[in-house]
Amino acid sequence: MKLIEKRDLVFLAYWAVIQLLRLFPPTTRLKVALSVSRLCARLWLWLSPSETRQTLSNLKLMLAEQDQADERDLKQINFEHHVAHVWAMLVPDILPYLTKDQIRQFGEVRGMEHLEAALALGRGAVLISAHFGSHGYLIVALLAAYGCPVTAVSGLESTQVGSEEPDGSWLYRKLVHPVRMAPRPSLPFLTRGLVLDPKVFEILKRNEALWLQGDMHLTVKQALEEKFALPVSFLWGTAAVRSGPVRLPKVTGAPVLPTFAVRHGSRLIVEIEPPLALTPGASREALTADLRAYLERLEARILAAPDQWAFTRHENLPHWIRTTPLPEQVAAQD
Repeated sequence: MKLIEKRDLVFLAYWAVIQLLRLFPPTTRLKVALSVSRLCARLWLWLSPSETRQTLSNLKLMLAEQDQADERDLKQINFEHHVAHVWAMLVPDILPYLTKDQIRQFGEVRGMEHLEAALALGRGAVLISAHFGSHGYLIVALLAAYGCPVTAVSGLESTQVGSEEPDGSWLYRKLVHPVRMAPRPSLPFLTRGLVLDPKVFEILKRNEALWLQGDMHLTVKQALEEKFALPVSFLWGTAAVRSGPVRLPKVTGAPVLPTFAVRHGSRLIVEIEPPLALTPGASREALTADLRAYLERLEARILAAPDQWAFTRHENLPHWIRTTPLPEQVAAQD
């Protein structure tokens, strides 16, 4: 086990910045956070030229069929992507400490009618989000400010049943992970929630909403070890995607609504889209079709604003999304 990794220092730096931001008046924290994000992005790009090259390479892949491949445009997208990444790490830890009125000054929820219609069916609702825009607690905090209780779920499709020890270095396990998982005021959060976890069913039975990430892509090695992974067409190739986000609604009958948090300058907007029309049954084909329906919505967001997708900068992105189909063993058991 490594004592410390690069990501540990990054997370601890974010934590230190968050503590400093709390010294500012609540109504100015988000604007200050945006200025800090732009400063950190420039510093990040200066210190990590290899990551800049990787991000530009990923953008060329993602936008290969677009008319946006001008090098100057890509560099600006790259910069804005890093701004969005820092912003996404800072903002979720600021919002829980603001009042509902303060949150509403800086953010809004659009598409509440879709969620209200889903809850009117009496089976709860599943909000599938992505590492896009300002991900994380933002959606939960904004929805709470608009009077809609939502519980965030982490690790919904995890196979590590009962495992409380995260992967990573010693420092990550003992310091960084506890900080990341620390309770936030007024934010319901389930860690290591599983598809058959009684708490998940209780939430839906109370006709409340669950929020979870639906864009966790796996390497081929991880996919071969992951019980619930399925190969699905995505962007320029095929990605291994965990099927938990669409498997759960098959059991409960809860509607599935793609939900994205988008950054517009210093304003935060949660957009709830109409529910997915799920394919009947829980066969491999049906689950794949449902995942593809969700990924189509996500693709449209990514191609319209690639700077706001967290994985744009990731070195493994070309491996997650392959130009050849994944091995047959990746498929989940029916």
